Amino acid sequence: MPALAQHRLKVRYTGGLADDSVLPAYDGATSIDGITRAIHIATHAYMTGEVVSRATALRGASLLIKPARQGSFIFEIIAMIEANPATTGVAAALGSAPFYDFLKVALRRATGWLDAEPETKHLKKLYDRKQPPALMKPPADLDALAETLEGSLQDAHRPIGPEGTIGKIEIGSPRRKLLTFDTETKDWVNTREEAENITVYQGNVTRYNALSRNGRAFIDQLDKVVPIRPDGDFPAGDLAHLTWSLHGSNIGARSKLLLRARTVTSAGGKVKRLLLADCARAPAD
Repeated sequence: MPALAQHRLKVRYTGGLADDSVLPAYDGATSIDGITRAIHIATHAYMTGEVVSRATALRGASLLIKPARQGSFIFEIIAMIEANPATTGVAAALGSAPFYDFLKVALRRATGWLDAEPETKHLKKLYDRKQPPALMKPPADLDALAETLEGSLQDAHRPIGPEGTIGKIEIGSPRRKLLTFDTETKDWVNTREEAENITVYQGNVTRYNALSRNGRAFIDQLDKVVPIRPDGDFPAGDLAHLTWSLHGSNIGARSKLLLRARTVTSAGGKVKRLLLADCARAPAD
């Protein structure tokens, strides 16, 4: 039998009906399914380095669920993890800290905390590398994973009000809270629209994954870093501009781009990501 590590996640619903240890049947069941599905997809990414859109069969791991307990409405998810996940390798395979850190970053980015970064030493080192170590698969693209998780997290947030019957949902390890779902995160995961018109932004690329083509850029007009992704009509020849801008950012040189993009916004009107139509080097000041 392979070595197994057991990681426990406590999910607590509070406010409204949850304070009486009950949930509305349909919305509550949908929420529990959404949370479980999101953790399943994130665990798959942790174990394999692959981002999938469905809760496909886990490799090297399994998830169990324990029944609800009194005290608000609480249930537990237990992740049984084998050694050698793609995200950590042998050294940190069975430790709980990297797994909880990975879940926290993935779920926080998916709910609007775009600046969430790994905190454990091993994950920070892994994601700071320009290339993965020899014979090791690249780790999962966290921005691609965050985008993929949005559908599951829409279901997870279903009972949260003002029109809902639950105040918030907290997810944590046995020792500490990892993140909270509330009305603000519900607005974020419920994307309002993808703009039809093109907006021209100026900024510089701060991160770019040549395999997934997902990246990040500091956008001058927004004064923050946002996820970016070449859209289907993006010219292949413009990919070189993205890598040029990233290289300039890494060495502290001016590497501004003009980014023509369709804007994806949340239900609350916040910019979630930019879908790039094309880009060009910005003229010097």
